[in-house]
Amino acid sequence: MKNTKKTVYLCLALLAPVFLILFFTIFASSRHKLPVFFAYDSIETERGYVITDAHTIPAYKLIDQTGAEFNSTNYDSCFKVYDFIFTRCGSICPDMTTQLIRVQEAFKNDKDIVLISLSVDPEHDTSQVLQHYATKYNAIPGKWFFLTGAKDSIYTLGQREFFLTAKQNEEDLTDFLHSDKVVLVDKKGWIRGYYDGTEEKDVDRLITELKVLQKIERDAKR
Repeated sequence: MKNTKKTVYLCLALLAPVFLILFFTIFASSRHKLPVFFAYDSIETERGYVITDAHTIPAYKLIDQTGAEFNSTNYDSCFKVYDFIFTRCGSICPDMTTQLIRVQEAFKNDKDIVLISLSVDPEHDTSQVLQHYATKYNAIPGKWFFLTGAKDSIYTLGQREFFLTAKQNEEDLTDFLHSDKVVLVDKKGWIRGYYDGTEEKDVDRLITELKVLQKIERDAKR
């Protein structure tokens, strides 16, 4: 019996490195493959299928917390992290904004990454209100934008372009229904990830996948 146990332990010890090699080989080959959501078309290459067309977040113009016009085309060369919030929110918004502070801190020196929070309560959330909110959460000017504007424009963006809930609560006009998701958009305007904005682990995944996109871009330029 003892000899049998020794044999089993020996086999496990010998196989462990093999399993580890297989694990890290598979991980290394897949770690740089982030999904493209709502892809329309692709082509087959030597390295497999490559997405050639996907749903793209369209250009838009809104107003930021300083009162200046925010033209999204000015940030086409940036990776963008989006969420939908409102300053009167007493439930998930403070948690979401607190988690985005971590994203801001991780990429505060990266000029090609911006954070964009759109208010689903734009009639209340004027530029002045959003400026106060941005200051409260230590948002870095030029890095993290809080946007207001026409309600229809913001709701259309949320519902038809990001495929998220963004609307006023018909039973309580001081309340607004919106998703807890944070959305990662690449420089093509393609959606690359959805993350639970209230969960630290999911936001950790967002930070990791943003770094992956940066590495993919650097490797492509070599």
